[in-house]
Amino acid sequence: MPEDDELREEIKSLKSQVNNLESMLENLMNMHRNVLDKLSTNSEVEKKYIQMLSLSQRYGKISPSLMKEIDDPVMESIVEVLLSSNQALNITQITERLRVKRGSASRHTVRGRLKVLEERNVVRRVESSKGKGYVLTEEIVDRWAKLLGIKI
Repeated sequence: MPEDDELREEIKSLKSQVNNLESMLENLMNMHRNVLDKLSTNSEVEKKYIQMLSLSQRYGKISPSLMKEIDDPVMESIVEVLLSSNQALNITQITERLRVKRGSASRHTVRGRLKVLEERNVVRRVESSKGKGYVLTEEIVDRWAKLLGIKI
């Protein structure tokens, strides 16, 4: 019967080793799954980066002028100013930011371009406690994000 006891101990030891191996295999599978998830995320970022590089190579730059409604350098700068702002800006604020960006700008020119951009549904005028201001339309923001490959 001592032989039976040895066999039982051996079986017990083997069961323990199998349980350890199963646990290690499960941990390894979880690690593998995590790596695949990270690679998938990196792949999406790489696709967006390649898309932006392609735009840059094809058009020489990535700017709002890639949208057909924006066919003038002043309009492009106005849209860039509004893209970089997280609030509505009035004509004076836009003009001041354009002066910093371009070196010069006049309220008359900005007002005229905003009118055209409003007619083309690129910007919309909003009323706030500070008076009238301008923001980009949701359609333009969505199209810009899509152009860059960003989900909003």
